Amino acid sequence: MDAFVTVLSLVFALSLMVFVHELGHLVAAKRSKVVVEEFGIGYPPRLLTLRRSEGKIVIDGKEIVIPRKFELPDGLHARSLVVYETATDEKGRLVLTRARAVDKEDPAAVSASRIELLDRGTIYSINAIPFGGFAKMLGEEDPTFPGSLASKGKVIRILVLAAGAAMNLLTAVVFFSLALGLGAPAIADPENAIVSSVAPGSPAEAAGLQVKDMILWADSTEILTIQSLQEFTQAHLGEPVALRVQRADQLLEITVVPRVEPPAGEGPIGVGLSPRTTLKRHVWYEAIWLGLKETVSLAILIVTVPVQVIRGLIPADLVRPVGPVGVGQLVGDAVQYSLDTGWWFPVMQTMGLLSVALAVTNLLPLPGFDGGRILFVVIEAVRGRRVDPAKEGLVHLIGMALLVALMLFITWQDVVNPLPSVDWTSLF
Repeated sequence: MDAFVTVLSLVFALSLMVFVHELGHLVAAKRSKVVVEEFGIGYPPRLLTLRRSEGKIVIDGKEIVIPRKFELPDGLHARSLVVYETATDEKGRLVLTRARAVDKEDPAAVSASRIELLDRGTIYSINAIPFGGFAKMLGEEDPTFPGSLASKGKVIRILVLAAGAAMNLLTAVVFFSLALGLGAPAIADPENAIVSSVAPGSPAEAAGLQVKDMILWADSTEILTIQSLQEFTQAHLGEPVALRVQRADQLLEITVVPRVEPPAGEGPIGVGLSPRTTLKRHVWYEAIWLGLKETVSLAILIVTVPVQVIRGLIPADLVRPVGPVGVGQLVGDAVQYSLDTGWWFPVMQTMGLLSVALAVTNLLPLPGFDGGRILFVVIEAVRGRRVDPAKEGLVHLIGMALLVALMLFITWQDVVNPLPSVDWTSLF
């Protein structure tokens, strides 16, 4: 597989998955009136500020719009004392035209007002590290800031924290639906027999059969299924058989002699066979319904994998965590197959799988994950009081450090023990 395709696939897949995840947090936070300081594509350092949305400041119970190009003084925050002026815009809104922070010693303090809530507006930025994005919310662990995530009620916090995973699941439904709508591989009618492998030293190799050859006739018998070819060769062991084969746009006749006693693990001719496949396109409403069912089934499967491994239903050696390198390989294999065949089902299916995996993983109740933050909200509900924000922040910081170390180890495993290449043809 081309290394360029792998790297490009890795950047695209991770960027899209994380971007969609953070977009979910952004939308939920905005709807819940949580102050979002910045929404960035990629990770800092910042390269470019695309725009800043209008901000909002609440003073003396009045909600005042902060224009996009208005520069607030540095150090201004909720509970600051401020002297200010406003004007009314064409929409009838109060708009901030001047603001100056003052302290208690300032003579202007006698006429100053205290800021009740400050939202400077959301910065939308492009950043240097091209993997995903982030939604920086005000005071994620500090409830003392008005408008912060931590200042909201428990239900709002859970909804905002879970919104990223919910957006990933919705994205998975979209990808699975596109896969089925654009065309999912299905066994054709008639199936015919496609050569998927040729054993070294076999009669097939000696006769010149090649991978992707389609066997249409054996002597005067039309081959409509793999089973019909197998039955024919068993009935003619040791006898010359004339195979009529389609190779690309050519029709060839190849004579092969099926072995009476083939080696273990090989058939009389020495070929692996797969049925002829075609694309089955589902109508949009059927594709969406099937995409939704596949998303739910896959999420349940991922959650129950540990139990199935313990019960012996899934071999433990088939279950391994995958890091960025492994993700790049999986997506790269799918992209390469799609480029070779023009079938985009593998790419859509792989992206759907990654979306579900990211959603489920992110909801695990582990420090540093959204699921870990949700766990603290649940603990708060059970205890009847909030966990000390400083202690919660420390737990998440330590958790993130451990997760980074684990990710580095998994990435190293992906490099020294690569995933086997995906044979998409055999999966169809």
